[in-house]
Amino acid sequence: MSQLRAWQEDALREYSLWTPREGNGFLVEATPGAGKTRLAIEVACRALASGRVQRIVIAVPTARLEGQWAEEFGKQGVSINPGWQAADGRLASDEQGCAATYAEIAKQPQIYRKLISEKPTLVILDEIHHCGGDDRAWGAGVRTAFQPATAKLLLSGTPFRSDNDEIPFVNYVDGVGAPDFRYGYDRALADGVVRAVFFPRRGGLMEWTAPNGDSRRATFEDQLNDREAAHRLRTALSPTGDWLPSVLKEADAQLSELRTVDPQAGGIVFCEDSFTAREVVKLLTALGQSPVLAITDEPDADERIKTFKSSTAAWIVTIRKVSEGVDIPRLRVGVYATPWITELFFRQVVGRLVRIRPGEDDPTAYLYIPDDARLREMAAQIKQQRDHILDQQEAELLGESEANAGPSGEQPLFSLFSPISATPTDEGVIVDSDTITPVELANAEQIKRMDPTTVAMPTALVAKLLRNAGTTAPTAPAPSFETTEAPFERKEKLKKSNNTAAQRIARALDIPHSKVNGHLNKLVGVSVSRGVRQCSEEQLERRLRYAQQWLATGTAPGKEAE
Repeated sequence: MSQLRAWQEDALREYSLWTPREGNGFLVEATPGAGKTRLAIEVACRALASGRVQRIVIAVPTARLEGQWAEEFGKQGVSINPGWQAADGRLASDEQGCAATYAEIAKQPQIYRKLISEKPTLVILDEIHHCGGDDRAWGAGVRTAFQPATAKLLLSGTPFRSDNDEIPFVNYVDGVGAPDFRYGYDRALADGVVRAVFFPRRGGLMEWTAPNGDSRRATFEDQLNDREAAHRLRTALSPTGDWLPSVLKEADAQLSELRTVDPQAGGIVFCEDSFTAREVVKLLTALGQSPVLAITDEPDADERIKTFKSSTAAWIVTIRKVSEGVDIPRLRVGVYATPWITELFFRQVVGRLVRIRPGEDDPTAYLYIPDDARLREMAAQIKQQRDHILDQQEAELLGESEANAGPSGEQPLFSLFSPISATPTDEGVIVDSDTITPVELANAEQIKRMDPTTVAMPTALVAKLLRNAGTTAPTAPAPSFETTEAPFERKEKLKKSNNTAAQRIARALDIPHSKVNGHLNKLVGVSVSRGVRQCSEEQLERRLRYAQQWLATGTAPGKEAE
């Protein structure tokens, strides 16, 4: 089993000291991509080894996750049956447990109650926020089935709901859900566990015909009531206007740039419905791509997602099937092309882009969003924690009336609404909680052309460093960031610059990338296998100078390149 991350060790210590309260479980809130599955399997394996439990049951929101959990447990020698049903009778003698969906459990809760009562059982409830209160089938079924379990481990990256339903087995203090262990995006980002996500904002001028026949026209800066704001957003997201094709073109260009260094990088588009998803596929195809369509209407959608995960295909287009629980770490560019506006869904979408891969040199991702005020605020606050507070409802979509209409927000009156046109505008990029303006981005591009040490850095990050340094326009020589950067930030910048320089040498001189890195490592006296990860700041600076000399002369410093 791979080595535990520091936060997982901390969580295990907290779990070992924890005392259950009134039959509740131990709730772990950890940002998507941080490694909740790895933590849960460690808890389960230790409980089995100690004899505290003899059976493991995993409850999940979708059937696809049943197999995913069984596969991960199997790697540790624990046999989990992902397709067990009551009709099968007892579990096989060589099976330590089973996985089931919340829907399956809700249909036959007494069967699962009997299953966990036969032996001391640890129940792992994955993405527990999907279960509502006792008046909801999933919540009631889970309570009935698992109340007597020996131990309950609750997992969620977003442990709150858009309604007033209590989440089963969560401890509430004065109406506020209280995680027993919390590992937020801000800490995960500082630990290098997840990627930094940039949010390019795209505004525009939208025109549409209102249900009463009137023509309306507005930008995202105009103050509108909820219904008109919904019409404005739907107009922007219409595939017949200019806004969506333009944003897709920009996102595709960003992905193509990333793929020059990271050929496995992928992109994802989240759409409102199957019609829009199919139109997006056509638009991406017109850009020369071969996108994968993964929507519920397609019978083999799950298999397409699985194939995409292990392929090098550029784009996947979906509605909500990939919004949660699907681990595709190579996704680095996203387009938010849906009017579904809730904090829960937005954070789930961001969670598809933050998962980092081992050895990733450029841990950044991009989510293109409409410049709607609500999305803008959610993007700026993505690092903040969110508690589940009872009696505080969050309207889904745009306004209470649309929230009551269901996932698509459609009501009979909407049939009279008709988008006319949508012209896009660039409103900058959200980095952390700050918006970097288009002018600042243009200045940063000039700086990158003047200073080779910044070439590998995302333009938005260069712009933010310039702002922090008080520099608003490019000067010669390029400004030093030393006064505003911590040592680890300077080293990260140098590592990326070294990586870019080595790639350029390899391409220009047709030398294997590994040999270029190996020679540069020897020149500065570090292990060939560990490379830049072992370099001091001084060694990184020296290594970059050697690389620049090599690229300029065509000859490896010190000796001829192998």
